[in-house]
Amino acid sequence: MKKSLIALAVAGAFAAPAFAATSNVDVYGKLHMSVSKFDDQPDGINDVQITSNPSRIGVKGAEDLGNGLSAIWQVESGVNLDEQSGTWASRNSFVGLAGGFGTVLLGNHDTPLKLVGRSVDLFGDTLADSRNVMGVGSDIRAKNVITYMTPNLGGLGLAVAYSTDIGNSGNNGDANDMDVYNLNATYSNGPIYLGLGYGDGNGHEALGMGAHLRVAAGFTFGNAKLVAQYDKLDDDSDTVGTQPGDFDAWMVGGAYTIGNVVLKANYMEGEYDGDALLAGYDVEQWTVGADYNLSKRTALYALYTSGTNVCLGCGAGSSDRIAGGAVTGDADISALSLGVVHSF
Repeated sequence: MKKSLIALAVAGAFAAPAFAATSNVDVYGKLHMSVSKFDDQPDGINDVQITSNPSRIGVKGAEDLGNGLSAIWQVESGVNLDEQSGTWASRNSFVGLAGGFGTVLLGNHDTPLKLVGRSVDLFGDTLADSRNVMGVGSDIRAKNVITYMTPNLGGLGLAVAYSTDIGNSGNNGDANDMDVYNLNATYSNGPIYLGLGYGDGNGHEALGMGAHLRVAAGFTFGNAKLVAQYDKLDDDSDTVGTQPGDFDAWMVGGAYTIGNVVLKANYMEGEYDGDALLAGYDVEQWTVGADYNLSKRTALYALYTSGTNVCLGCGAGSSDRIAGGAVTGDADISALSLGVVHSF
């Protein structure tokens, strides 16, 4: 016991000054679990799933450098609560500078185009995440990226990002001709949200894709909220097995708050207009649900979602991702999902 106390005291003596050198360090996270009942799941897949829906834990901090300048950093990791696994620094993780000029980040971060879509998704991070349909092209968390975001300019914000290689090249150096650029312009003031995102680059072409355009809008009036999104992703390849034609998709949704309860619904569909070599097809998903906010940090929810040619849970990166079994050429799937979310 005495040796343990001495070791603890020595460790504390060395650790305390290093910790004090930072102006602040915050630990935060989001723990999100659900139980879901699936219909039309493939053979061999249990129709009841216990799922960790992009749960995460992170540490972040800032140091005041004077003259309005701060050094900022963040390391955020995904955790699968149901199957005891995780991926270190797999989510937005970076180091950067922030000041009156805006914010500059270096590391791994959501693209500006992706951020536009996150602002209007009523079922984000659930099995019914809109990225099941709309998560194409530049809707990614870019690796090897430098990002600049302007300060708030009376509700207007601009962001631009450049990635030398959107893939994971390990220790081999960033791959040639895999770079991508991305930008957005957003306006958020009172009840109105408007967003425009655009992405393109050699990294798109290497995957058979062309330019990606995204437009989103949200409007809140009283207890009601309406949202909409449109995506257009060009096909840039004649190679079988890559993108099956130009992709156009749209989404509309609405929510209404009654006390601690939020009722919500959305519908989305997309179309790949493939040619003779690349068979086009349609994707579709609709969802209805309700949230019950137990507190500012904890909520329960229930939702029912149904779709065609979608993979439920894939858009959010849930621990269980299930696509429907083929039914006369189309893959239909539906699920009833009950969940709990706690943020800290």
